[in-house]
Amino acid sequence: MIPELQLYRYAFYVLVAATVGFLVWVSRMPTGKRRYYLPVPIICGTLALGYFGMSAELLTATAANGQPMPMSRYVDYFITTPVMIAIAGLVAGASRRQQVAMFVFGLGWIGATVVGYFLEPPLDSVSTLVTLASLVVLIYLMVGPVTKRSGKQGGERVLLYGKLRNLLILIWVFYLVLGIASRQNLGLLDAFSGVFLGVYIDVLTRVGFGVLVLRATDATDQVIEQLQSSGSGDDGSGGVTLEKSDDPAVDPAD
Repeated sequence: MIPELQLYRYAFYVLVAATVGFLVWVSRMPTGKRRYYLPVPIICGTLALGYFGMSAELLTATAANGQPMPMSRYVDYFITTPVMIAIAGLVAGASRRQQVAMFVFGLGWIGATVVGYFLEPPLDSVSTLVTLASLVVLIYLMVGPVTKRSGKQGGERVLLYGKLRNLLILIWVFYLVLGIASRQNLGLLDAFSGVFLGVYIDVLTRVGFGVLVLRATDATDQVIEQLQSSGSGDDGSGGVTLEKSDDPAVDPAD
């Protein structure tokens, strides 16, 4: 059985390789469009740094039940979850309010999960309820109003958004189940099983998300052209902006 810290180090190597692979892939894109694809290698690279920190036992805390709690992974989650939500929202043509709402509930369920690890009963149950409620609202937004907005876009964008949405929702549900069953909570999984499944889901999420985005060149070309025509590519945001995806003529609740 592979020691926990060594498994984290292996995950670091895999994610570095994925980051380099995505950078090479992006470098082969047309020059004027490369910067719009940079979030793909970034979401792999930040997680690689997170796993390096975990392998070096940096930012490791102790949960309420006395189990070690590596925190560098969650630092990455707080950074990259909004990025992935923003990309999916831009593809769908989500309104500004929808984007902000997804950010709030996305960060809310991650934050509540982390806080819950450090709370004693019965307060940990409150954290679990907040986690569940935040995730349910986030899934509702992506399946309901944002999916409806995506129907106003081209067929390629509808297809790409559907794939990104399904991947993210599936992975988030896996995270929820894994977090509840982990040694830091109910203890249904031993250390190796919990760590291995966490690593597998993390790598699958970043690689799968990146491949979906980079392969869907017709859909991403439409998004890039929209950003360039609206001038959002000149504000230093790297193409990830919320305001330009808003349509004031449409009710944000759509």
